Amino acid sequence: MTTAAGEAAGRLAAPEVGASRPAERAAILAVAQNTGVFTPEEVATVAELFDGYLAGSQQSGYNFLTARAVATGAVLGFACWGPTSLSRGAADLYWIAADPAAQGQGVAAALFRAVEDALRTAGRWLLVIWTSSRPEYAPARAFYLRMGAELAMQLNDFYDRGDDLCVFVCRW
Repeated sequence: MTTAAGEAAGRLAAPEVGASRPAERAAILAVAQNTGVFTPEEVATVAELFDGYLAGSQQSGYNFLTARAVATGAVLGFACWGPTSLSRGAADLYWIAADPAAQGQGVAAALFRAVEDALRTAGRWLLVIWTSSRPEYAPARAFYLRMGAELAMQLNDFYDRGDDLCVFVCRW
């Protein structure tokens, strides 16, 4: 499976979003790596969570969705989410990423809406999103606000000195 780099220039059509497939593992990891935001440790964590998902989302608690180009099936982005342990209504959004060639074209928004739909179907009403205060995460923080999430908390020096934890929540 290829990433969006092989897509034709110009605006992409709305992506198809569905459950991630085992054959998409390499393309999903390429998206994570190509964003230029995730550290090698974070990319390795995406791989670990995806492997848990493949082994069984009920056991692992991890669910993956893939955004695909309608015309080619190329992987444009992915999202990983799961129910929050010991909570009846909350879920965590662990990752959402769009291939750099597809950023700004509605891929992340389509993934976010698909996660919300899955959570509503599962009877969940609160999405919790942890992210960093580092400058390279500013577009992600702005994206969450555009999607209707609110910044519920900022914990200084959580990830490292000068790298705060920003917790966003989305309720319905």
